[in-house]
Amino acid sequence: MMVGTLFNTVAVAVGASVGLTLGARWSDALKSKVFVVLGLFTLAIGASMALDASRPIDVFLALVLGTLLGHTLHLQERLSAWTDAPQAADVNKASGGFFEAMVLFCVGSMTLVGCMEDALMHKPDLLLVKGTMDLISSAFLAATLGRGVLWSALGVLVFQGLLTVGFAVMGTGMEASTIQELSALGGVLMLGIGLQLLGLKAHGLKQWPLVDALPSLLLLPLIRWAHDLIPFF
Repeated sequence: MMVGTLFNTVAVAVGASVGLTLGARWSDALKSKVFVVLGLFTLAIGASMALDASRPIDVFLALVLGTLLGHTLHLQERLSAWTDAPQAADVNKASGGFFEAMVLFCVGSMTLVGCMEDALMHKPDLLLVKGTMDLISSAFLAATLGRGVLWSALGVLVFQGLLTVGFAVMGTGMEASTIQELSALGGVLMLGIGLQLLGLKAHGLKQWPLVDALPSLLLLPLIRWAHDLIPFF
């Protein structure tokens, strides 16, 4: 257990380190082109994941209610205040790519299913594949977004580690339908990341409200449960 997550963590750290080291040698034109290609690829993956939703209304409600909850809790504002604080100057410089990388590396069916297989079947194969993909992605992300991508390696370790331990404690796998819906919701969030990578701004906002939308991942299973109780919903 945890073999896949440890490999994924090291892969992100190595890739980000390479990107930070060699990024200065890459021309701005090359970085911009890779930035655009990465954004387009993220959009494509996000769209394919989002279209897999079997009950889109559940994903929609989770996103709306989750964003409402995140806005009420001022998640994005608190994060911005923390990163803008004088004593967190270094963190502020590094945070540019942290959350983009976290969503890209941690949200999706590969993460959920991979952690489940690693925990319940001691089969890290899927996370090894994912880690190899993240190795390449993190190098380009770090070269364009900065040191925050390197920090995301710790985020991957904590997030995927907790998921793996959680699956091990539960002793049973999550329903395939729930994984599919969570993947679809993650796809919508990845669309936001893709648009952000392309330099497009959200209407009337300085940045995409991805942090405020994260509680939707917790609310979706509850909404699915309520939907099952109300057949006509």
